[in-house]
Amino acid sequence: MISSDEIGALAQNLTSRFVGLLWSEEDMRKLIGWLGWEWASGPGGPRGAVTGLPGGDAVLVPVGPAEREWARLQEYLELVVPLTRPAPEPRAQAQEFRRAADAVRQVLGDATYAGSHGSTAPYGRRGPRPLWGSPFLRWRQDRVTLELRAGADGPELVLQPSEAWETWYSLAGRGFAGVLEDCGHSLQHPRWELAGDWDTLRVSIGAFLRTLPAVTLALGMSHNLSLYGRVGDASPIMFDIVCDGRLYLGYCEYQVQEAARGENAAKLGWTRRESLPPGHIRPGDDGKPPWRIDAGGPGEVQASEMAALIVRTAQAAGVTKATDLIIGGEGEYRRPYELRFAELALATG
Repeated sequence: MISSDEIGALAQNLTSRFVGLLWSEEDMRKLIGWLGWEWASGPGGPRGAVTGLPGGDAVLVPVGPAEREWARLQEYLELVVPLTRPAPEPRAQAQEFRRAADAVRQVLGDATYAGSHGSTAPYGRRGPRPLWGSPFLRWRQDRVTLELRAGADGPELVLQPSEAWETWYSLAGRGFAGVLEDCGHSLQHPRWELAGDWDTLRVSIGAFLRTLPAVTLALGMSHNLSLYGRVGDASPIMFDIVCDGRLYLGYCEYQVQEAARGENAAKLGWTRRESLPPGHIRPGDDGKPPWRIDAGGPGEVQASEMAALIVRTAQAAGVTKATDLIIGGEGEYRRPYELRFAELALATG
C-alpha cells in the first residue's frame, strides 16, 4: 500500500518539472525517466510507464480527433498514475480518495478547483466513469495541472496541460465545480439549458443526489443548498439539501398550498424532523425545517425516489413550472470555494 507521505512526494514530483509545450513523446519520455520509471508500450496499446505502484502502471492518453478541439498543440492529453486499488464499495472508494486528497493537500495546499464530474466522463477518460461518484480536485501549476480523480479501480493522479481541461470544462462539464477564492484562476462554467419540464428536472436532481454522499466524503466538502419555489407572488424557501458524507433533505411548508402542509406533507412522503436523532446535522447547517428525510450515506441513496419526492411536493405546494424552482445563491459559497451546479439545471437566485 502506498503511504500518504509517498502520495504527497509523488504529487510534488509530478508538478515540479517542466513539461514541453507540445507534450510530445520526447517530452513524455524525459518526464518518465526523471521520475525513475520505465517507459512501456504494448503492441497497438497505450504507452505509459511501469511505476511499481499498487495501483498499477501509468498510462499516457494520446490526443485523438475528438480531443483536438481542446488540445490543439499537444500530442498527449494526460499522464494517468493509478495510486491504489481499494475495495469496490462506495464508502471504501470514497475514504481512499479522501486519504489521497489529504496527502496532496498537505504538500500543495488547497486545490484550485474542486467538484464532481457528475454524469459526464472525466476529460480524457477512455473507459466508463466510476458508478460510486466522480469527484475531482485540481491543483493548477501554471501550464500544467495535477488532478486527483476517481478512477475505475481507485484514485488516480493525472497530469494534464491546464488550458486544455479548462476549455473542455467550459463546454462539456456537468456535476458541480468550485473555484478557490482569490486564486486568480477563474473558471468559465458551462451554460446548460434549464430544466423545462418536471420529468427533466426529476432526472437532473436524481443524478445530482445519487452520488452526493460519497463525493462529499471523498472531497471533504459539505453542501447546504436551499431550493426556493415560486408560489403566486411569493418565493419561500421550500427545500434544503444538506450533505456531509450523509444526505438529508428538508422541506419547509411556509407559504405553500394546503395540499403540501401538515398531514398532507406526511402523505407525500416526508417525516417529522423530530423523528431523527438530535444533532444529525451540524448546527450551522441546520435550518430546522419541520420535515426531513435521512436519504443515506455513500451508495445508499434511492436517488430516483428522492428526486420524485421533491418534484411532487413542489407541485402540490403550488409551484406551477419546473423553472420556478430556484437554487438559493447562498449555497454557492462554501469556504474556501465558490461553486456552480451545472448538473441541477436550475436557475440561481
